Amino acid sequence: MVDFKTFIYGRVYDTGIPVFKLTQRTSRASLSKSLKDRLTTGKGEGIFDRMFHTVTNITTDGSNGDVACDSYHKYEIDIQLAKDMNVDAYRFSVSWPRVLPTGDVNNINQEGIDYNNKVIDGLIAEGITPVVTMFHWDLPQTLQDIEGWPNPRLADYFVEYARVLYDNYGDRVKWWQTFNEPASFVSGYSGGFLIAPGINSSGVGDYMAASTLLKAHAGAYHLYDEKYRQTQKGKVGITINNMWYEPATDSAADIEAAERKMQFYSGLYSHPIFTAEGDWPQVVKQRIAANSKAAGYPRSRLVELTPEEVEYIRGTSDFCGLNHYTANPVSDGSSGYDPSMEFDAGVVIGEYTDAPQAASTWLRSTPWAFRKLFNWLAQQYPGYPIFVMENGWSDTGELEDQGRIDYYTSYLAEMLKAINEDGVDVIGYTAWSLLDNFEWGTGFTTRFGLHYVDFNDPDRKWTPKASSKVLGQIFKTKTLPAKYLKQIAVVKMRPTVCLLFLLAAGVLGRPGRPGARGPPNKFPKDFMFAAATASYQVEGAWNEGGKGESIFDRMFHTIPNITTDGSNGDVACDSYHKYEIDIQLAKDMNVDAYRFSVSWPRVLPTGDVNNINQEGIDYYNKVIDGLIAKGITPVVTMFHWDLPQTLQDIGGWPNPRLAEYFVEYARVLYDNYGDRVKWWQTFNEPASVVLGYSGGFLIAPGINSSGVGDYMAAYTLLKAHAGAYRLYDEKYRQTQKGKVGITINNMWYEPATDSAADIEAAERKMQFYSGLYSHPIFTAKGDWPEVVKQRIAANSKAAGYPRSRLVELTPEEVEYIRGTSDFYGLNHYTANPVSDGSSGYDPSMEFDAGVVIGEYTDAPQGASTWHRSTPWAFRKLFNWLAQQYPGYPIFVMENGWSDTGELEDQGRIDYYTSYLAEMLKAINEDGVDVIGYTAWSLLDNFEWGTGFTTRFGLHYVDFNDPDRKRTPKASSKVLGQIFKTKTLPAKYLK
Repeated sequence: MVDFKTFIYGRVYDTGIPVFKLTQRTSRASLSKSLKDRLTTGKGEGIFDRMFHTVTNITTDGSNGDVACDSYHKYEIDIQLAKDMNVDAYRFSVSWPRVLPTGDVNNINQEGIDYNNKVIDGLIAEGITPVVTMFHWDLPQTLQDIEGWPNPRLADYFVEYARVLYDNYGDRVKWWQTFNEPASFVSGYSGGFLIAPGINSSGVGDYMAASTLLKAHAGAYHLYDEKYRQTQKGKVGITINNMWYEPATDSAADIEAAERKMQFYSGLYSHPIFTAEGDWPQVVKQRIAANSKAAGYPRSRLVELTPEEVEYIRGTSDFCGLNHYTANPVSDGSSGYDPSMEFDAGVVIGEYTDAPQAASTWLRSTPWAFRKLFNWLAQQYPGYPIFVMENGWSDTGELEDQGRIDYYTSYLAEMLKAINEDGVDVIGYTAWSLLDNFEWGTGFTTRFGLHYVDFNDPDRKWTPKASSKVLGQIFKTKTLPAKYLKQIAVVKMRPTVCLLFLLAAGVLGRPGRPGARGPPNKFPKDFMFAAATASYQVEGAWNEGGKGESIFDRMFHTIPNITTDGSNGDVACDSYHKYEIDIQLAKDMNVDAYRFSVSWPRVLPTGDVNNINQEGIDYYNKVIDGLIAKGITPVVTMFHWDLPQTLQDIGGWPNPRLAEYFVEYARVLYDNYGDRVKWWQTFNEPASVVLGYSGGFLIAPGINSSGVGDYMAAYTLLKAHAGAYRLYDEKYRQTQKGKVGITINNMWYEPATDSAADIEAAERKMQFYSGLYSHPIFTAKGDWPEVVKQRIAANSKAAGYPRSRLVELTPEEVEYIRGTSDFYGLNHYTANPVSDGSSGYDPSMEFDAGVVIGEYTDAPQGASTWHRSTPWAFRKLFNWLAQQYPGYPIFVMENGWSDTGELEDQGRIDYYTSYLAEMLKAINEDGVDVIGYTAWSLLDNFEWGTGFTTRFGLHYVDFNDPDRKRTPKASSKVLGQIFKTKTLPAKYLK
């Protein structure tokens, strides 16, 4: 017999053979999603709940984790099973959404706190040490709604979650691990097999997720160091999944390939924490940078760690947590698609077909690799004791599970050799798993448990397997019977190859129009009249000409028939093929300018500049050249809501990294069109864009992260806009001599009464709706409006948030954003009365504003339910903007009226002429510097949630005609004459 003597952190207290603490935990057997009943009161939705409920029957047996082992109700039985197996410790994971249903500390679920307290107290009562995993993959869905781990802000949420765990359990829990298997859960962002959230952003989003989780881990470790370690005296670590990759041959290329794969799989997460130099492994950085450059990316797809971040992450673990199951032969070569981690690693992974095969297709018994791995880890990351947190074998549920017994005993034998012969500092071992459980994509068909669970029995009856008795005796005696050592010949190890790849932005002076008042019905001579369209609403050709998928393509294809008439924008007005007709219609209306938007996914199908679609470039060149040939000035919108789906897959606008992608997209537009385009607007209606992250009506991507994700998106949009503006300033303005701005949607909010409270409420709503985007750019002070900052901070604090839900702008960011526009782009349609009060749910922008919005029921009603004709508000709005943001000329980029498609559209004529009359008063009587006016829209088009049922067009489009025939409406002739003469007939002023 070989004895296991007590051995703590490598210090031997006996002259016998040094051993380690053998432990049993269930980070899958007690893994939160796999075991706990999702339907229990108080728990929030997890990303696996969403995945397996949204896409039902995608597991092998159609099962999910809703009930699983029912350990939420049967934890006492589980503890007794662990006790019967003589374990020293039991590893389980806390379900983040059970403790914090929304993912944030504003909502702490006491029932969830109590449940874990009962588990911890129950373990301690039985003499079992609790080993607690903070995160074993089940992210709260609310945090995925702000784009999950690719969003770097998730690190802050995780640290606050860790604080809750330390506060509630740290007096008894002395072993913490922040994350289990980073490589597994980041595959949820690279198309990993049934790993939630199931987003394929391979080679981009997964690297972003890796960066975030490292900072989250480091933050939780530093928090423990600074606030808890002295009193709680525990240990904090992280558990990395490590397969062993063995060279397929003795060739130098294959030896290097195996080491390279180890660095991409394990080193990606281990090297920044456990090495003296920190940072990503050098070979990883070099290869991803080279592959990114070769593919045309403007940056490495691997997020760079700053020197401060390297230092912040380095050394943030008290032990090296290890999950290991099997080995694979590796040869030098190419596999996987570009971009992907597999492609970046540049290896081909084989299989040991002569090794015993488990029920899991990826798992073979290769115990010899366990010893090699221990030695590799000890060499790579010296000074860190190793705690095995998972090791186990799958079958189909046999009670006489000899295969599992053979696996465990052979792996324990190899681990003993690493400890006793090689001197590796291994301090603990955890068998996976206490119970058969829900095994992700294979459901209940593959079983790792030491105890059989009958999933057809509502009571989830359990039965010990033979392996539980064998391991139970080993755990009790801390001795591996000698017969198991004899099974495995001593492996002579080849030396492991270690590859050591040893300004202030001021407001520009702009000429105003002081004293430039002409006749009351005349517009200034240089005044620009325009008509407008937007790419998704008119182009069609959704999958033609090399175009990539957009978030609206995804939304309306995934959930068909959610629009009023069941339509979508797949064909729309077919302007992709009929742009010449549209240009002629604009010419016939005597416009000075035509505003259209570029479809980002048509120009960059993946959203990034590694794939520039020449057909898309050519299409817009034809539109621009066609306009100029007709004497029409192109006014180009860079972004009118149709984000490439690939960028939504890495989090969309709540992810601040999207600002970098937008700037590179802007560079492509400047390079290809800037010689002819002199009017650019970066974004159309930021307030509408961010609705897609607050549950806005049919605005893609349709995520409800109200009061959190929408504010994050607003922050990113401002950074993206400022970046595109500064790029133009620095690289293009001198030669191209154009103007760059942004277009803000502004309703007018009128006090419902003359009371001070309602007057203040109306101003407050203006700041929340318009000022949120305008104030940081157009005021001398910059930053968010003060009332917005104050109210969101107060509401956040009152709701228990540890920070304001509004992302703080640093002084550097305030300065970077301030002054980044050459004009004020304005979209305006209607007005509403506003009173002081409360509306909306908490959290939401509506709730934060603290107002109640009414309706002018006596005003003419458009076909759009939100739309009434209130022309008097137009003039008020111009004066408010001139007062709030002096020095910026105003260019009206949208104004229009909806009906149901009448050719004799008198309602539209009345709307346009009355609004133009009020604008003329603002110009000629009030001296407001308005330089242009754009009618929305040239054509009837796809009007988002109402499809083709509400129509804003000056030209009727027959959407039942495959040729999409256009017919001018009466309004087009009235406006055409006004545009031609730059004169509003006096009858409309009267």
